[in-house]
Amino acid sequence: MGKALAKELVSRGFDVLIHGRNMTKLAAVRDELRLAVSESNRDVDVKVWCADASAGRWYPAELLALTEGPDIAVVVLVNGGTDIKSYAIDGQTDDEIHSVMSLNFFFSVFVTRTLLPALRSTAARGPVSVLAVGSHVALIPPPYLSVYSASKNALQSVMHGIAADERFAGRNVDGNLDSKYLQVGSVHTASNKGKPTLARPTSEAFVKDVLRRMTAPGRIVAPNLVHGISVWVIMLLPERLAERLAGRQMVEAWGETVTGGKSRAACASTSS
Repeated sequence: MGKALAKELVSRGFDVLIHGRNMTKLAAVRDELRLAVSESNRDVDVKVWCADASAGRWYPAELLALTEGPDIAVVVLVNGGTDIKSYAIDGQTDDEIHSVMSLNFFFSVFVTRTLLPALRSTAARGPVSVLAVGSHVALIPPPYLSVYSASKNALQSVMHGIAADERFAGRNVDGNLDSKYLQVGSVHTASNKGKPTLARPTSEAFVKDVLRRMTAPGRIVAPNLVHGISVWVIMLLPERLAERLAGRQMVEAWGETVTGGKSRAACASTSS
């Protein structure tokens, strides 16, 4: 999703800074983007920042150096995800829990707070968007993913809190600094290889939805129409029914990875 977003932004003339934890992969994406830029005769800069979002501690100097100078108009916090687990929270190690929270929450907080002074400066001259990629798991935790669900709920709260803090301090009176939490369902990516459908758009289609809905009103936005309808349906369902459906979908998608070797029928029976 991040790669698709970077491609879309450079095609629109944005300079981009892409982040990842593998320098070899980052360099390959950078070269691909630069080639696309040169072929289109655009004057666009592509920078890379290599840092492990699951590490739990980061230092701002490198990020500040990479973002010094140009106005920062769009920040998209795409990092996130978790391994599917077959055991409850009491079976998860400290390292597992810290890694999930760092990858999905703490790293996004670090990036946002590091860039916030520059974002305020840009907002004095024009619109700025900070977009945090959320997940439907924040609405109803799938089996064994309570920490992942909590990380997305925390991310939503921080996006709201940033907006509230700016209003309380009397800044951003013109609304130029806009922080949003994106409600995201299934998207076809390298790690989610299910067949693309209306409910599972390709990354390329989804990032177009994101940019199209970037200025939509409200602090919580579902860029994809089907994802938005899914949120509405989930919120209407009784809690236990929603839990059963979430469990059933996990088993259908991940099988023994979720059940720990149990049969699909046995797990479906247990979850109901």
